Amino acid sequence: MLGPLLHSLVLTGMLAFAPADTAVHEFAADGLDPVALQLGLRARVGDALDQWTIQVDAVEPVEPVEPGGSRRYELTLVSAGSPKPDHRTVELSGQTDADRSRELASILTLIIEAAADDPEPREAAEPREATQPSVATAPDRQPPTPRSGFIALEGHVGLGPPRDLAPELGVGLGAGAWLLNEHLQPRLRVRWAHGWAGEVRVHQLGAGLGLAAGTPVGDGRLWLGGLAMPAVKWTHAKQVRTATAWAGGGELSVLAQLRLAHVMVGVRTGVETTFPALRASGTQDALRWGHLRWLLVLEIGLVIRKKSELPR
Repeated sequence: MLGPLLHSLVLTGMLAFAPADTAVHEFAADGLDPVALQLGLRARVGDALDQWTIQVDAVEPVEPVEPGGSRRYELTLVSAGSPKPDHRTVELSGQTDADRSRELASILTLIIEAAADDPEPREAAEPREATQPSVATAPDRQPPTPRSGFIALEGHVGLGPPRDLAPELGVGLGAGAWLLNEHLQPRLRVRWAHGWAGEVRVHQLGAGLGLAAGTPVGDGRLWLGGLAMPAVKWTHAKQVRTATAWAGGGELSVLAQLRLAHVMVGVRTGVETTFPALRASGTQDALRWGHLRWLLVLEIGLVIRKKSELPR
């Protein structure tokens, strides 16, 4: 009779002297000593206990609990920093009410200390975790935009056979497009060429329309292929008297093009044909451009894209 009465007197005294804003602790569950649980928990966590509302309820067993058997309790904890209640179920194996109260005090201490180490509410952490995949899923780099065509300035050097080199220099303007997955390249060019032999001077204007076949290499910046381009030529020669002539022919060459973002640099080499062969004679000198001549061309131009292919 004295034990329960003493416990009630102690609990009443604690509540009488507790601060007005002390949190509610409901420890009066079957099989527990609420005073011992309150005192043991206060000794372990101190004033941190006042930041928690704790309710302990005994779980009704399916079968009667044997003397000295374990008991199950449902815990409801609410922290002052988080309005969301934390529900847990624990099983206590103590033999007496005091043993189970000490065991539960240790469990509650671990829960309160763990919350103190991570005071940020779970609701505040979830949005931060949800935003992390957006950083990892940054947009991948866009593939290079396909090139549609180009327009370029050309400079060329031509030489005849070893017995009569008859050099020539010239400039021109060319254009082309990459079609059929960049395997075909229709081309157009116009150019001016100049040759000399002693006092004889020769100027030639030509226009050609042809087709190159090839393929991109590596990452697509380098394009390799071969070119066949028929052409018509008008030649003007002068020393003492002026002479002009029309001729046909063309170009057979291999070419390589380096295609950057907006610039194309190309080089091609092969043979230039002329039919009929051209011969310009002066009083002392003569210049002859034969049927076959070696040709070297350097081209530098701008890459052109369709509006639909321009990056937005």
